[in-house]
Amino acid sequence: MRLNRRYWIKRWVKIVLPFYLFTFLPLALAAQGIPMIRNYAAAEYGGHQRNYDIEVGTDGTVYVANFEGLLYYDRVRWRMIHTKGVNRVTVVYRAGNHQIWVGGYNVLARLEKRANGELMMKPVGKPGLFTGEVTEIFEEDGKLLFAASDNNIYEVDGDSVTLKQHTNAQFSIGVNSDIVSTASLLRGERNVILEDITQTEPLDGGLQVKVRKEQGLVVADTNGRELFTITEDNGLCSNQVAYVRYDHHGVLWGCTSHGIFAIELPSMYSFLLAKDGLSGEVLAMTAFDGKMYVGGTTGLFTVASRQLRRVDEIQNICWMLRECGDGLLAATSSGVYRIAKGGRVSRLTDYATTALHVADGQVYAGEPDGVWCYSPDFRQREKANDLKLVTEIRQGPHGDLWFQNVYGQTLGADPGKPREPIADLSTQVIEPVNDLEITAQYRHGDQIWIGCNEYIAIVETDKADLARLSACRTLRFRSIVMGNDSLLWGGFGHMPKKMPDLKSDERHLHFYYALDFASLTGKTLYRYRLNKEKWSAWNDRQDLDMVNMPYGAYTLSVQALLANGELSDVASVDFYVAYPLPMRWYMVVLYFLSFAFIVYLLFRYRLKKLKRDKVKLEQIVEERTADLRNAQQELIRQEKMASVGKLTKGLIDRILNPMNYIINFSTMSNDLLKDLKGNIENNKEGINQDDYDDTEDILGMLTENLDSVQQYGQNTTRTLKAMEEMLKDRTGGYMDMDLLPVLQQERETFGKHFAKEREQYRIKTTFTLPDEDMMIHGNPEMLGKAVNNILANAVYAVAKKAQRTAFQPEVTLTAQADDNRVVVKIRDNGIGIEEKILGKVFDPFFTTKTTDEAAGVGLYLSREIIQNHGGDISVDSVKDEFTEITVILPKVKK
Repeated sequence: MRLNRRYWIKRWVKIVLPFYLFTFLPLALAAQGIPMIRNYAAAEYGGHQRNYDIEVGTDGTVYVANFEGLLYYDRVRWRMIHTKGVNRVTVVYRAGNHQIWVGGYNVLARLEKRANGELMMKPVGKPGLFTGEVTEIFEEDGKLLFAASDNNIYEVDGDSVTLKQHTNAQFSIGVNSDIVSTASLLRGERNVILEDITQTEPLDGGLQVKVRKEQGLVVADTNGRELFTITEDNGLCSNQVAYVRYDHHGVLWGCTSHGIFAIELPSMYSFLLAKDGLSGEVLAMTAFDGKMYVGGTTGLFTVASRQLRRVDEIQNICWMLRECGDGLLAATSSGVYRIAKGGRVSRLTDYATTALHVADGQVYAGEPDGVWCYSPDFRQREKANDLKLVTEIRQGPHGDLWFQNVYGQTLGADPGKPREPIADLSTQVIEPVNDLEITAQYRHGDQIWIGCNEYIAIVETDKADLARLSACRTLRFRSIVMGNDSLLWGGFGHMPKKMPDLKSDERHLHFYYALDFASLTGKTLYRYRLNKEKWSAWNDRQDLDMVNMPYGAYTLSVQALLANGELSDVASVDFYVAYPLPMRWYMVVLYFLSFAFIVYLLFRYRLKKLKRDKVKLEQIVEERTADLRNAQQELIRQEKMASVGKLTKGLIDRILNPMNYIINFSTMSNDLLKDLKGNIENNKEGINQDDYDDTEDILGMLTENLDSVQQYGQNTTRTLKAMEEMLKDRTGGYMDMDLLPVLQQERETFGKHFAKEREQYRIKTTFTLPDEDMMIHGNPEMLGKAVNNILANAVYAVAKKAQRTAFQPEVTLTAQADDNRVVVKIRDNGIGIEEKILGKVFDPFFTTKTTDEAAGVGLYLSREIIQNHGGDISVDSVKDEFTEITVILPKVKK
């Protein structure tokens, strides 16, 4: 339990609270809430929504006559027993000897138990003895009688049924749940259907419940004076109550045409809920002028006749209520209000007030800018201190004041916490409401009012003796199921101390357990242990599913913690899971003998093997010597490869310079040819026409040859520079870095570098980057180069496709990170890659482009960079549809 008023103050400080309008009518202070109600819908109990009768067994089992058959609830699960013809059951009755009888359409049966504790219905009487349905089962002079819709009353004697008398009643056969007066039947009256009060059920605590036909329930005292009603309006599942039955442990069970219900009656606990007019979280409660006032996050309420009404004038959060003189002060988010006797409300201040304290004829108010001291009539105002948003003001034994605000700041000497009124209650009384999220509490006479979010719990301490009704300590195993459907124990009758032995493949058991009777208020918790080991933690589960249990003997013990804090008796059951044949004792002896024989054979074999080992050892020495020679040769080969790398780098440098001269000379020669051609053109008239034509042809051929020389020279230079790039050292410059800025920079570079292609082919580009950082260990420059290479290939692919067909080119880059890695995907919808060459795209000097367009080392270098970072790169492509390259890099902590 905890008070979270300060939490709401903080919320008010941070956000602007909306204003709500309420209506108010004064009600009497003697109001109480409605007892705890638990409704069961058809979907929950697994039958038809229409029910006709209800009964409670001595072990707490609830039996319900349902349209589909006989329902029973063992306090863990709802289950159904069908009649032979799968007809409706209309009556269930517990006889004086506690035998359960069932009547329905063309059937009368009693409940019996099989050897494994499973319930069954045993029909009584000869088939066809009566026609129609059983309308009532009752006892008269020690005899069991039942009435049927064929207008006859029958007597049951053991397994035989005889006709006792004919009646003059007129029954309406159908699905209605009419209640028959047995006295009227026996008197031979014609009208036997009860029309107003159909049942009166006595309760403990001087109460009784009357069932009013189609109008719910009336709770009255022993003199018949009506105290209150329970209907659909205050939580009942249906007003069409068919029958009720008290279990003599504080719970009234009932069945209706729209479900089943349980009500905690009589009880020391009652509740006011949203359906009673309450909304929001309760922050303050006070009795004043014969009424109970409740302040909360949605305003101020008064309580009477189990209903709450809002006070019109106070529309905002009401933090605190304090009596002052002959009035009641309310601290709200819109100021301080005074409620006078008679209910008149007046506003005293316009300042949001979060705390009030009346001391020495003065009123102290906690406001946003500090604590202010007011005269009782609120006409004079002066500042007491500057502590803002005070939520609590207390007075010490010497009259000095202590203040605390929403931020935990304090002013003055702490006088200590005031005594919580709820602490006066005994453990048995407080325990059922101990887990409530309490936001306010107030003691008024013998009542404790506990405010929570959306409801109020009322504890009547003068009825503490009612706690004994639900203090049932009997815990039972309600059923034990093997696998999913094989019932070992059905839960009824005397449970054996030990279950029959289970086979080695029967290691899946499901245990269900519950108290015979338990209160609806509070939780009943359970724990279990195996073979006197440590108890499990308390929880509210009522079943234990044990799968693949080890072989051997077990004792399962279960205990319940009642809602009032007491412990139940321990329920135990023994069971044994047989060992499989290979694990039994005689098989173990056989294994030992077999093992000894195998050891003997191994010893003999070892002697022979020692002789062979000598020969093998000599062979191993020779093989290891050969391995050392091979390792030495491998080192020599690697050294040679390193030397070849250095030699290749030197050759590249020696070749690049001549190639540059060749390219430059071809360029200059082209320029000279252009000048020569111009001179010849200028002197054309002085040259013979045949010589002129020959000269033109020769100049053209020279120009083409020089262009080819320049082109191949440039291609050779491009290849050499690519080889030079491949030989570069990429092992340095690594550091812990954020990949996100690199990708952001590449986005900007991409936009500038490929601006022409994007505009020409209208390429749609999308970069999807996360908001958080992506920390890796790497080289930013190398990673940027790798990403740029892949993006360049993507632009090339969509441009090539756009040159031959009309479509929307798209290039996307998506990056995301998890706890362990960073994944970057670059996708285009360009020309794609044929499947047969998909595995070669990362090979050096492999390319689908022309020699003029690329050297074929871009993807090779990108892969080398990614792998040097401890990552991986892969490609997925479909010809003429798409290409997607995925880069995965390991992530490091910040």
